[in-house]
Amino acid sequence: MNDVECAAMGLRLCKGIRERYPEWRHLADGDGGDENLKDYPIEENAELSIKSVVDNLMLYQEGWGVGRIKHSLTYSGGLSRSYVRTYAPGRRYGFRGFSPYAQPSVVEVAEGIPFAALTKYDVPTLYALKGEIVSRGVKALTGFDMPVYPKRRFQHGALPEDRAKEKFPAQDLTAREANYRRQFLALYPGR
Repeated sequence: MNDVECAAMGLRLCKGIRERYPEWRHLADGDGGDENLKDYPIEENAELSIKSVVDNLMLYQEGWGVGRIKHSLTYSGGLSRSYVRTYAPGRRYGFRGFSPYAQPSVVEVAEGIPFAALTKYDVPTLYALKGEIVSRGVKALTGFDMPVYPKRRFQHGALPEDRAKEKFPAQDLTAREANYRRQFLALYPGR
């Protein structure tokens, strides 16, 4: 799912929260959590391996490619996606967003996690590590036991699978992005 699809889902989510809870002003999100805890599906990118992910300190924060700027000199791919998916939809519906994962102190702690020792380069263990770390942190700070569920991407839970396929039909990436860009630009005629 691309950033436009995620933004549409973020808008729907924030609209639904606003309708149910009109008094809420703040939303905490997990932007940066996948980057800090190396929790992206390795199997979706042929250039990645468990070793390349675990052994590269800031792989996902900086974009794939050691020592390179992947997207722009101003924003990382992750930060710009965060604005599209979370910040802008939240602001549209009157929320102030916050992600604890984006705090420099949290990034610093994440950089010190001994991923190789904890995972022994096992992919399922790496995927389970985020839930374990987050649930332990929630317990330490709040005293609550947070349930840990299997990893799912944001877009996988936004719509039932049949509706998602209807709304976002599979087609080649270039055609799909061009279609979404046309839909987006149609919202702003004359620009």
